[in-house]
Amino acid sequence: MVAASGLLLWGCSRSVESASQKFNELPPAVQKTVRAQAPNAEIADVSHKTRDGMDVYEVEFKEPGNPKVVVAADGRLLNTDMPKASGPVQRLLTPTGATGTKLSALPEAAQKTIQSKAPNKAIADISRHEKDGRVSYELEFNDGGNRSIMEVAEDGTVVKELQPK
Repeated sequence: MVAASGLLLWGCSRSVESASQKFNELPPAVQKTVRAQAPNAEIADVSHKTRDGMDVYEVEFKEPGNPKVVVAADGRLLNTDMPKASGPVQRLLTPTGATGTKLSALPEAAQKTIQSKAPNKAIADISRHEKDGRVSYELEFNDGGNRSIMEVAEDGTVVKELQPK
């Protein structure tokens, strides 16, 4: 039983890792459009298709109903199943009502930096910020009652080193 649940967890993390890797391989214009539609959603699957001679990308999210967006290679949004935001977007995208982004939803470069700078720290919250067209992620860590923060740009550059909160 324990072995079976371990395999199940291993399989889940591999599928999240695979979806994250596929997302990071998308053209930058497609990534930008997807993140604009669902800044905090965790990606379940990415697929590439051709419609009417045009490359399109379908990105499905791990949210209730498995909504997806369809984006042209040039970044044009062609279709979306995402709920319309009437309040804070994070509340619509997380089924528990908790706010925050999952680590696996971050660009691969940002994930690698976070894992190398704070490998053993428990992440309490991740929030996405955009300033002057630059996207960054602020992470709040809870390490045995000690809280600290770090900010990392989507390209993996450290904007703010680990600091006590």
